[in-house]
Amino acid sequence: MSSPRSRFVLGVLVVSAACAVGAAASQQQTQGAGPAYKKVGSWGTLGTGDGQFGRNAYGLVTDKSGNVYVADSDNHRIQVFTSKGTFVRKIAWPASEVVEDVAIDPEGNTWATSLQGAQARQFTANGQPAASVTTPKSAGGIGIDGEGNVYVSTSGDNIQAVVRFDKTPSGWEQGKTWGGFQEPGDVEVSADGSIYVADRRGAPPNVKRFDSTGKLLKTIKLQMPATAGAGALYGIGVDLDCNVWATNAAQRNLVKYSPAGKPLATATSGDLIGQDVAVGPTGDLYVFDSGSSSVIHFAEDRSKPATAAVPGVLVATKGGSGYVVKVKYALTGVACPAQIDATASLAGKGIAGKAKVKVAAGKTTVIEIPLKAAAGTSASATFKIVLKTNGRTTTQTRAVKVSVPA
Repeated sequence: MSSPRSRFVLGVLVVSAACAVGAAASQQQTQGAGPAYKKVGSWGTLGTGDGQFGRNAYGLVTDKSGNVYVADSDNHRIQVFTSKGTFVRKIAWPASEVVEDVAIDPEGNTWATSLQGAQARQFTANGQPAASVTTPKSAGGIGIDGEGNVYVSTSGDNIQAVVRFDKTPSGWEQGKTWGGFQEPGDVEVSADGSIYVADRRGAPPNVKRFDSTGKLLKTIKLQMPATAGAGALYGIGVDLDCNVWATNAAQRNLVKYSPAGKPLATATSGDLIGQDVAVGPTGDLYVFDSGSSSVIHFAEDRSKPATAAVPGVLVATKGGSGYVVKVKYALTGVACPAQIDATASLAGKGIAGKAKVKVAAGKTTVIEIPLKAAAGTSASATFKIVLKTNGRTTTQTRAVKVSVPA
C-alpha cells in the first residue's frame, strides 16, 4: 500500500486537473444553498513544535467540551487544543508509524489508528495507553458510536472493509466486518447511529452510509471527478443534525450533504486544501489545511435570522373562545433528532400569538398558534420560530399577512 504522503500527492494531482471546472460546478450546485459559513480563526504553522504541524494531518475530532484533537500525522503525534486554538497537550506516537485518524469515545478517551501497525489504540484523558484492537490490514479511519463500539476501516491486498469492534465488559471484541468499497478511508458515526465511510476510489468518490450492522442505506456521490484508480484524499465529519461534511481539495472547499445526498451548504477560505473536518458541539467546523499547515475554524453566520419556510398568507379560524392560526412549517437541513422542541409566535399590529411546539426534522409540521386579535382584522405580522439546530439556538422569521374572520 502506498504511504500516506504519496497517497496525498496522488490525490491532489488527480483532482487538481479538474480544479477550475470542478469549482465552477460546485458554485452552480451549491450556490445559495443552506446557511453561510465564515472563517473565524486559525492556528498553526509548518514545523515540529507545540502548535505546529507537518504537511499532513489526516484526522480531526472534537470532544464534548469543544476541544480539538489533531492527528499530526507527519510529526507522529496527536495534539489537543481548545476550541480557540490554545495548545493543551500531546500524545506521542511511534516514529515508525503514521497516526492516521483520531476519535473520542463516550467516556472521553482518545482513540487513534496506526496505518503500519494495523491497530486502533485507546488513551485515557491524560494520554496514557489503555487498550487496543487489531485490524486485518492497515488501520485507516475510525468512528465510535454512543455505546462505545469502535468502527475502523482497513485496507490491503484483497481486503477493503470496515470492522466493528463491539464493546464488552472486558474490552472490545471483533464483530461484524463488511466490504463493498474500492478504498475505505475516513469513518464517522452520526447521532442517529448511521456509519459514514469515505470510499476514496469511486467514480466519483463517494460517502457510503450504513446502519450499525453494515447494511448500505445510501451512497452519496461527491462533487469530485473520478480518480482513475488513485485514491482521492478527503475527510468527512458529521454534525449534530446528522448531516455529513466532506472536504474537497480540487474545489478548495467543504460541502455539507444531507443523509439523502443533497448538497446543503459550503464553506471555504482562500486556497483551502482540506484533509479532514470535525464538527464541534455548537456546529462550528475545524479543518486541517495542508497548504498552510494550519487548522481553520469556521462558524455559521447567524448575524441575521434565517427565513422560515411558511406560507406568506395565514388565515385564522375560530377555536375555543378565540382564534387559531394553523401554520405549515418546513424544517429543512436537519435530519435528527426526529422531533425538536420549538417556540413559534406571531406578532403584528393587533395580532399576538405564541405556542410551544414540536417540529419534525426534515418534514412539514402543522403548527397551531392561539391568536389574540379582533374579528375582521387583516394585518401584516412576523412569524418567528426559535429552536435548537446543530447544537445552538436558531431563530427563523418571515413576514406574513394574517387574516381573521369577522
